[in-house]
Amino acid sequence: MLAYLVLHYKNADITKQCLESLLQTGLEESCIVVVDNASGNGSFEELRSQYGGNDKITFLQNKENLGYAAGNNVGFRYAKEKLGAEWIVLLNNDVVLEQRDFRETLLAEYEREPFYIAGPDIVTPEGNSQNPFRMECPDRKRIYKSLIHDYVVLALMKIGLQQKLKKALHYDGSIFQHNDTGTIRDFQGVLHGSCLIFSPDFIRRFDGLYGGTFLYCEEEILCFILKRQGCSYCYLKSLQVIHRHSATMKREIKDEDRRKMTELRNRIDSYRKFLHIAKNKGDLGDYLLQS
Repeated sequence: MLAYLVLHYKNADITKQCLESLLQTGLEESCIVVVDNASGNGSFEELRSQYGGNDKITFLQNKENLGYAAGNNVGFRYAKEKLGAEWIVLLNNDVVLEQRDFRETLLAEYEREPFYIAGPDIVTPEGNSQNPFRMECPDRKRIYKSLIHDYVVLALMKIGLQQKLKKALHYDGSIFQHNDTGTIRDFQGVLHGSCLIFSPDFIRRFDGLYGGTFLYCEEEILCFILKRQGCSYCYLKSLQVIHRHSATMKREIKDEDRRKMTELRNRIDSYRKFLHIAKNKGDLGDYLLQS
């Protein structure tokens, strides 16, 4: 059994596009788990009204917004413990899956060489690739630099200098480009978090993502822990999904500067927790276990 896990928050039309794309695959030996992260605007009820009669879809509702990682972990635990899922594919609700042989290709790739997690080719509507997200997994020094960078950018935004610097440096904010990177079996970098595939190896040993962050750095922390644990993960070019990046955040906070400052505050909090994990000399696998 393969379970597609979709975390929903407020935007029913975006989640519907994701669900419709999954339903069109036929869902052979597969199911969908939708977790509402306390939307509170009627969108969850709308989804449940439209799709509640489909026995391939399970709806769960969190009483409060737990953030991205902990919110997904509710669905992860349900898929693992209640549904007996051997595979869990975590998808942002703004991800669309059009590849009809996704499951068959995934199983063939695993049969060729097992792994704990995998990341597919994640393509934006503009044709740019988001995977591999980073070619190297950050160490403590890199995490600290990222933390300081975000503190500085947030401070500049508060006094109105950040936009002026961007214009002076001719920076357009683009971080994803077209790439022709092929499959990387023993990947040592970071996979993009908008679509993560958890294999039976991972599910038997762990319970999901590190749930201590609210938003951002989930994939970096996950890959860092797996690398330290000696658990292999890979980038699979043979699998592909389409990602409308940050669609939910853009609707929730329409003002660009305010949205950017919210992202920075969340990232700073996540990097601080990431740094704490990186300093731990013990068994980091405990961070992927739910109490």
